[in-house]
Amino acid sequence: MIQNLLPEKMRVTLKERARALTAPKRPEPSYPRLPQVNDKKESTVKGVYAIGEVAGTPLVKLGLNEGHDLVMRLAPELNNSKDTGGDLYDLVIVGAGSSGLGAAAAAKEVGLKAVVLEANHLAETIYTMTRGKWIFAEPDNVDLKSSMWFEECSRETLLEKWAARVEELGLDVRTFEKVEDIARKGSILQVTSNKAVYEGKRVILAMGKSGNPRKAGVPGEVEYGARIDHRLIDPDKHMNQNIFIYGGGDVALEAALTLCHNNRVTLATIDPQFIYPKKRNIDAVNAAVAEARIQLHFNAHLKGIEQNTVTFTVDDGTPTVIENDHVFEMIGAELPLGFFKKVGVRLEQTWTGMKWLMLGLSFFLVYSLYALKSYGKGLTAWPYQSLIPEASFNTGLHAIFKVAFSPFAWLFSEQAYGDILANHDFQKGYLYSGLYTLVMIIFGGMAMFRWRNKARNKQYQTWRYISLLSFQLGFFLLVNVVAVQALTVQYAWRAWGLYQPFPLFFNTFFWWYESDPAHIMWLFVGAGLLGTFVGIPLLARNHGKRFCTWICGCGGLAETLGDRWRHLAAKGDRSRRWEFQGALVLAASVMIGVVVVGMYKSDGNNIWWQSYNYLVDFWLVAVIPITLYPFFGGKVWCRYWCPLAAWNQILSKWYGRLKIASTDKCISCTQCSKYCQVGVDVMAFAKNQTSFDNTNSSCIHCGICIDVCPMDVLSFQTGEPDKSMVV
Repeated sequence: MIQNLLPEKMRVTLKERARALTAPKRPEPSYPRLPQVNDKKESTVKGVYAIGEVAGTPLVKLGLNEGHDLVMRLAPELNNSKDTGGDLYDLVIVGAGSSGLGAAAAAKEVGLKAVVLEANHLAETIYTMTRGKWIFAEPDNVDLKSSMWFEECSRETLLEKWAARVEELGLDVRTFEKVEDIARKGSILQVTSNKAVYEGKRVILAMGKSGNPRKAGVPGEVEYGARIDHRLIDPDKHMNQNIFIYGGGDVALEAALTLCHNNRVTLATIDPQFIYPKKRNIDAVNAAVAEARIQLHFNAHLKGIEQNTVTFTVDDGTPTVIENDHVFEMIGAELPLGFFKKVGVRLEQTWTGMKWLMLGLSFFLVYSLYALKSYGKGLTAWPYQSLIPEASFNTGLHAIFKVAFSPFAWLFSEQAYGDILANHDFQKGYLYSGLYTLVMIIFGGMAMFRWRNKARNKQYQTWRYISLLSFQLGFFLLVNVVAVQALTVQYAWRAWGLYQPFPLFFNTFFWWYESDPAHIMWLFVGAGLLGTFVGIPLLARNHGKRFCTWICGCGGLAETLGDRWRHLAAKGDRSRRWEFQGALVLAASVMIGVVVVGMYKSDGNNIWWQSYNYLVDFWLVAVIPITLYPFFGGKVWCRYWCPLAAWNQILSKWYGRLKIASTDKCISCTQCSKYCQVGVDVMAFAKNQTSFDNTNSSCIHCGICIDVCPMDVLSFQTGEPDKSMVV
């Protein structure tokens, strides 16, 4: 076998890489699975909404505002509802955290009848914070909309003020009442708790995760539960004790740092190294370990809790027993997945029968569009070329084209217009590019206003979308009107090569014959060479891969039509490992380009070009990625297969200067990673205050991660690349 001819070290590396490409996905802190909600925050259960932490919204102020905004949006339809009754609530709100209280306060303002059901304490997330912890009123640039009080203050002050405000407003908040089920009863939703049954017109899920801590599931957890905690609330209760902290996140590290001054602290985590915490916490713990104030164990697994000891294993599995007075299990918290499943609330990226059906329908529509566009070109037109008679196809094409081209027909002489009407390839190209441009303009406008509303610096997204749409519209007119006038319909299509340089657009170098005017041939060949080997390299120096998000039409469709699904992009380490395919397509494109130009004298009618055209230009550029827009985001082609993006990546990795830098204010809210269309784990860089560029990521510099960050952590910077980061 071929692999046996390779050195042993290389064979091992190949096996490891292959295993990594197919290994099961593991949970990663940047990508929590949350309930699936639409733009109105409605879940997959009609009338049930999800807001706050359970829907991925960070920070107290944003939670208060989200609860307020949702109720204000629902108020008109609830006030006009015909459902009435003394025991019927307009809103049943599950959770008395910031978003739940924001919703309850807004309901009181607009005269809606609402009840809040809380499984634990009022504001459980705040309640379980360490005594004296300071709560910041961030983001600074966002105004508070809710009538609930909120200013920068201590944990104790906020709890006191909120309790007083609940009483002052007369909010119906019922603590220690856990919701167990939600079921539809006609037009009414019936909510069952451990104490009563409530009926409401709408239900708002505003639960956090603090009341559902993850447990290790080891012997002794129940018997010795009195000396096990999942949060450090009062450090003064622990003096001169043997403390065992099980966990490797920020909560665990911060508890260890707080307790190590007056106690003997052992910190154990199952991770081989710190993965989850922020850099400042890692540095502080490492310093405490060096001073022997914390005993640190990686690759450790808690095995049992006894009366005065704990048992854990490290590395080789040998049990270690140490004296213990108190255990902190700080291994995270879980969403109530069983509850969601019971009531029918689906999580994001859950594949159902309907979703598979929609995938099939999406494939049929996209494939049909491109097959019809390819009518007359053989395999790519199957089966329409055999199903539709040529005369019928041309008659229909002719009729549609004459209507669509009517705004420009008057510009051409009778003979020139006759040539246009006789050229079916031009007509198909015009209709396709016209539809493409129209879709980009419509959805591009929507995307621009979407991100302008979120961005602190509105200019970047404004000019980015103006640039994308201007290039697309400008080249649509250049190719289909100006170039037809200047070069005739025979050569006009080649102007697309000025917009999409090789290796994205091969035809710059193909299908040139002795009868073609030399000045036209060298105009396009020269422009193609300049674009690929001068223009792109110059842009890569200070702009990285911005070509993909400011200029390119393929990237433009992904950033406009595909923008609404950008959060569905494949995430995680495994998905990033598949990005090597772009380099393979780049190598294939160069090889085939040399073969066709050199061996076949630029004639593309050969098996080399036909194979590439069918596999790459038809399936990988067009059909597969656009089919997958609503399921895996808009950048499938750009991220995994585009040879021009791969060329840009190589150049930017080599000498590019553009990067995204991070401050120390990251709160690990996951929003930056969630909205990255090319799957960069932005939060991992941000929480460690590490810059990222094309030496350590496939970032395309769209700037969306900067816009969605509530703490203004991220920013563009220009500086020399850090070669130590090259992988």
